[in-house]
Amino acid sequence: MKGGLVLVLMAGVIAVYAQAPDVDPRFHTYGEVCDEVAALAESHPEICRVETLAYSTQDSVPIIGVIISDNVDEYEDESAILIVAGQHAREPLGTEASMWLINYLMENYGTDPRVTEWVDSFNIVFVPVDNPEGRNVVMEPGPEHTLWWRKNKHDNNGNGVFDTLYDGVDPNRNYDYRWEEYGGTDPGSEYYKGEHPWSEAESRLVRDLVDSLRPAVVMDLHSPDSVGGNKLWFCWYDSSAHSYHQGGFPHYYDVALQLAAHTETEVDGEYYVARPANNIKPKLQLWIYWYSGACAILMEITNKCFWHGDTIDTIAARVGRGITYMFDRMLEKGLIVRTYDSENDVPLRAEVIIDGVTDTTFPARLCGYNGRYHRLLYPGTYTVRVRYRGTEQVFENVEIVEGENTYLNVDFPGAAVRESNFEPPDIKIDLLPAQVEFWAPAGTAEIFDIVGRRVFSAQFEGKLVVNRGNFSPGVYFARLSAGKCLINKKFVVIK
Repeated sequence: MKGGLVLVLMAGVIAVYAQAPDVDPRFHTYGEVCDEVAALAESHPEICRVETLAYSTQDSVPIIGVIISDNVDEYEDESAILIVAGQHAREPLGTEASMWLINYLMENYGTDPRVTEWVDSFNIVFVPVDNPEGRNVVMEPGPEHTLWWRKNKHDNNGNGVFDTLYDGVDPNRNYDYRWEEYGGTDPGSEYYKGEHPWSEAESRLVRDLVDSLRPAVVMDLHSPDSVGGNKLWFCWYDSSAHSYHQGGFPHYYDVALQLAAHTETEVDGEYYVARPANNIKPKLQLWIYWYSGACAILMEITNKCFWHGDTIDTIAARVGRGITYMFDRMLEKGLIVRTYDSENDVPLRAEVIIDGVTDTTFPARLCGYNGRYHRLLYPGTYTVRVRYRGTEQVFENVEIVEGENTYLNVDFPGAAVRESNFEPPDIKIDLLPAQVEFWAPAGTAEIFDIVGRRVFSAQFEGKLVVNRGNFSPGVYFARLSAGKCLINKKFVVIK
């Protein structure tokens, strides 16, 4: 992972903000989101964890993540789904759907077999408000309040004054895909892309989550302000080649059609429609598909940004229930590759190539740090190639079927070497009560959190001491790379 963000538990640290008078109180303020998920994590600590993933670009507001999984304090061999809402400040319905779904999972785990299977099977990560400083402009009363603000609050001219005619970057135009082709260079535009890719904390945290988790599915939740709503967009249509990209189509077309058919609009008896997205902008959904190959779907919720009355709750429930189709879909018609080194009992971040599906001109399709790769596929027979450090294993006639996932367990014995293979033991990790000690003639020390985010990295010679008190309570993994030696050890930080 890029960067070294230390995670902070959110319980009790965010105060409830006041509600702007022209916003229906059924919508959550950012403070209410933080308070509610902190309470849920406190009441369901075995399956729910709340963390600070980053801090917003201008006001340094914590951007929180909600992680739901069985044994949530352990980094397990599970597939991941990422749900991001609230990139755009004036689009609150994605947050409402996320909050409905978070509560639904909490309330029904252990009593509803279907919900229990999802939570036990997956690592479900929510970012309920990706742009909290922009949301505060929309939701809070005061001199900065405007109902129609879209961007974050990046101080584009550096004058220290928030100016709605000049400031702000659109987080959903700040991704490193087709950057040069997209205009968006006017700071006054609602679609201003920023000075360079990844200039905004709001996009960087999504980049880092995708890089570490390698989710099989990413849902990007919006409300319409420039296109018709009640639609979901899957990847993708290549507008320059005038063709659908076969890495996603037809595999994700069927997924999108089913998701649309499971999601009722605000009008009784009417359902969402699915459309292929054009690959022409530096957006979250398009970058994720290009970078990782995940099934990335952008959902435009309803036909406007703001609603009033009970309809808000109805919309949240209908969209939340629709998204649960994706959990069911992840339980079948997919390829799951597990890569590991049996001699040293460590997972490996191998590359997976599916002939006829994987576009090898795109970035490598990698396993997560837990050694797992999960890809939704149309039923059929495929040839799969798995590569690690110059070694390739080929699996022919791999069948993807209805009703279940297909698993490949791929062993590269001896690919990672532990300190027990060295005499004298001058390359090692010592886990002491108050610190972690790295030893090597020359090496790189890294520490990752439970979702695979790199929170510490340093090159050193001889000995490096890292204080455990620098990290929030939780489960971490220390990694030492020295020449051909790779060591992984788990440790726990307790209050």
